[in-house]
Amino acid sequence: MDNRNKSEEKNLSRRKFLTGTSALAVGALATGGILGLVKPGLAAGAPVTVMVNGKKITGSVLPRIEKNTTLVPAREVAEGLGAKISWDGTNKTVNISGQAQGNPAAAKWPYPYTKLDPEVIRKKGHLGYYEGACCYGAFSAIIGELSDKIGSPFTQIPSDMMRYGEGGVAGWASLCGAINGTCAAINLVTGEDNYKELVSELMSYYCETPLPTDTSNKYAVKHAFLVDTYKTDAELGKSVSGSPLCHASVTNWCQATGFASGSSERSERCGRLTGDLAAHAVKLLNDLYDKKFVPAFTLPASVQECRSCHSKGKDYQKGQFTRGKMDCVQCHDPH
Repeated sequence: MDNRNKSEEKNLSRRKFLTGTSALAVGALATGGILGLVKPGLAAGAPVTVMVNGKKITGSVLPRIEKNTTLVPAREVAEGLGAKISWDGTNKTVNISGQAQGNPAAAKWPYPYTKLDPEVIRKKGHLGYYEGACCYGAFSAIIGELSDKIGSPFTQIPSDMMRYGEGGVAGWASLCGAINGTCAAINLVTGEDNYKELVSELMSYYCETPLPTDTSNKYAVKHAFLVDTYKTDAELGKSVSGSPLCHASVTNWCQATGFASGSSERSERCGRLTGDLAAHAVKLLNDLYDKKFVPAFTLPASVQECRSCHSKGKDYQKGQFTRGKMDCVQCHDPH
């Protein structure tokens, strides 16, 4: 081996940039130990950002474009996926072992968030309702948009997992599916420090706001001709649910508008409501992202009154009460 070859091998080992990772597809060894990914149409010198499980790749050699190929430092990619990578100079072999071999390390909760457009989410939630009902529609609107903007780990989450929430959980008419799916998305990107406050704000919005909103009505009527799955192109009446329960929410709306629960108008109402709820969740998340979120939820007066006597304590005779925040008189007579 001449001196030039020895120098090149020593330089390659020192840089510790090795080609290949099974999670991205192993490529041929490139200069500087960088994995080459072909990206037609990109100009040399164009900025390149590589995200691995939501984290930006950084290092002494940054991703770059050479001869119409994006070059990515393989060590950072492999280690970002939880794999071990080493260079065998004697046999000129790249060794990758661990999680990257078909089983990437799980992303840490909470997942990263970036600001989204509430009106885009409103439309996607509305359309998603007709793809997989309320729970799926709300969840897929938010997570799908984050998947497009951030990529992994959101690309690993199947929105179909939320189909169970249709009709208040598989038709049991309990928790509204739009709430269910939206709260799941909130929880995924906020973590234990914030999810309870944002969920409480969302639940309060659902229970106290006349829905569907004017914004949702105008959007749906204007664009109904674009989608043959829409059941109605009319503006729909509103109602205040007073409760997060599917059966209470639907019943109140039907009584307020005169439409039957099995009508196409009621289905369309739930589609618009799904978009409204997903859009409001994104507004809350955007405020949290901008550090402008201020909790405003307070317990309803009826709940506070009931709690004055009925507490969650150890005295059975005082009466039983859980950590409920719903308006008690929705189901119980005041006394």
